[in-house]
Amino acid sequence: MLRNFLTLVVAASMAVAAPAGAQDALSMRAVRYYRADDAGKTLVKAFVEVPYSMLQPSGSGADAVLTYSVSARVLDSSGMSLLPEALSWRTRVPASMGGPNSVGIEPMQFAVTPGVYRLEVTVADSVSGRQAQVTTTVEGYGRVPPASDLLLSPAMRVADANDTVPQPGEMRWGNTLVAPVVKLRLSPLRPQVFYFLEAYNTSTEEQAGTMEVAILGQGGSLVTQTPPQPVRIGPGGGILKGSLDLDGLPEGAYTLQVTVNLGGTRTQRAAELEMAGLEATLASQQQQSAPVTNASGAETDEAYFAGMSEAQLDTAAAPLILLVSRPRDLRTYESLSLDAKRRFLAEFWKGRDQTPATARNEERERFYGAIAYANEAYRVGRGRQELGWQTDRGRIYAKYGAPDDRLRRVQAGGAPPYEVWRYTRGRSRWFIFADRTGIGGYNLIHTNDLQENGIPSWQEVLTPDAVRDIGQFLGQDFLGGSSGSNLF
Repeated sequence: MLRNFLTLVVAASMAVAAPAGAQDALSMRAVRYYRADDAGKTLVKAFVEVPYSMLQPSGSGADAVLTYSVSARVLDSSGMSLLPEALSWRTRVPASMGGPNSVGIEPMQFAVTPGVYRLEVTVADSVSGRQAQVTTTVEGYGRVPPASDLLLSPAMRVADANDTVPQPGEMRWGNTLVAPVVKLRLSPLRPQVFYFLEAYNTSTEEQAGTMEVAILGQGGSLVTQTPPQPVRIGPGGGILKGSLDLDGLPEGAYTLQVTVNLGGTRTQRAAELEMAGLEATLASQQQQSAPVTNASGAETDEAYFAGMSEAQLDTAAAPLILLVSRPRDLRTYESLSLDAKRRFLAEFWKGRDQTPATARNEERERFYGAIAYANEAYRVGRGRQELGWQTDRGRIYAKYGAPDDRLRRVQAGGAPPYEVWRYTRGRSRWFIFADRTGIGGYNLIHTNDLQENGIPSWQEVLTPDAVRDIGQFLGQDFLGGSSGSNLF
């Protein structure tokens, strides 16, 4: 039976424009999973992308909303519907979420027996009555496949005991929560791709094998490839997932291909993705967060906060916790009136202006620029959808800016992916991060910054080779005794 899930609102403004003439067209993708415990049926999860540019808002001001209805039908090869009538539901989102490149994702799922089916989805704007339709063909598995279809995602997280409820738009597989999209659009500020698929094992014994991930360019040319990683799949099957940081990938269209070698069988699954260009991405970011300036064009602290709503002021105040030594110094802010909040923030930044003789406050500009970058580059969907500046890497970036040197390693030899950031300007600082989740959740595990906390057993998270690699990069002999002894 078809079932509607919560809507995921995706800010598809990563400077990836829709094809000319197709900005208002629906798009859809369906991925299939084999279910031996359901009489060998095929579970289909489909995602429809609804461009908000095709909708007209109702209401005005802050109360304006976009409302549309969605109806879906599943037809067999004879044209007969699997349901007596089309299943339909209604979606409402704030009109403020609309924009030329803003879309909503409508996920749904259903199960079919072996055969060929047609999924039809129609979206109608509740104000104008304008309709758009998209269809796709789905084939139910006739026998057990070696692997499911491949799903790419901009965000994936592992649920824990305190976080078991999917966020709007997420789908759950075991303890993994995935945000589905029709086609993944990356940018230089959000270059990380997450991949997910199921592998099936018809034997009664665990099977061992390898998995490798490749990025293919035009004509199937190899751009980059990970080394084979060991995988083990128990009887029945299991989940294969991970992430790949595509920082530095040129603008263009690509294919991510996963190759699984299991039980003597080589299986490949692929899905398309796009990488936006840096100039278009920065232009989009600037348009979304255009600063307020005074009459002369110079951006003062008062002018910067003058045009902000209370919600925007609160958003600007939240990361200030990174700059104060005593968090209680910010508690006064929470009880202030709207105008008082503006004055509080302006005075806060005046006290940190290193060039008070000029109208601009370069330190404030640097800080909020770093927050914006961290929110794009380091956001991780953990728990309450943690903002980028609240993650370990984002916090360090917001405080100190981009590192002067950076070491990055993918998963290899039993060590998880890890990064090392080194700052050489001013006081020498270095930070070691490791992705123990395997899906982009980097945590700070060791540092020489006394204001930050690592973990005592950080070397156990890695391998001796990884620790030695990090030591050579930093000029530290971590394996020879004291972690503070210099090699150079």
